[in-house]
Amino acid sequence: MLLHIISKAGWAAAQSAGSIAPAGEEFVHCSDRGVVHVTAGKFFLGQSDLLLLVIDPKLLDVPVRWEAVADSPLWFPHVYGPIPVVAVVEVHDFPCQQDGSFVLPEAVAVL
Repeated sequence: MLLHIISKAGWAAAQSAGSIAPAGEEFVHCSDRGVVHVTAGKFFLGQSDLLLLVIDPKLLDVPVRWEAVADSPLWFPHVYGPIPVVAVVEVHDFPCQQDGSFVLPEAVAVL
């Protein structure tokens, strides 16, 4: 499973459009359970009103490439094209903690 962090407003817009489109790049940034906290801490620190989407890669008809990113030894899944909302199999609230960090929802941690 792939994970994608999105605002509640962004998810509402994606549902209306039928997909999550790459924003200003050729791919949609995703994570897995092992690295989603890195993504959340780097790009969403202290933000509220977020959701964590669980995406089934078998329901995508575009390439998923695991790629290294600059300044990190970690690899992240990038979805090269829109993610149809039907590929989103779970939606979880993803609130930040008091210190601005994030904790993986228990339901996602045991996938």
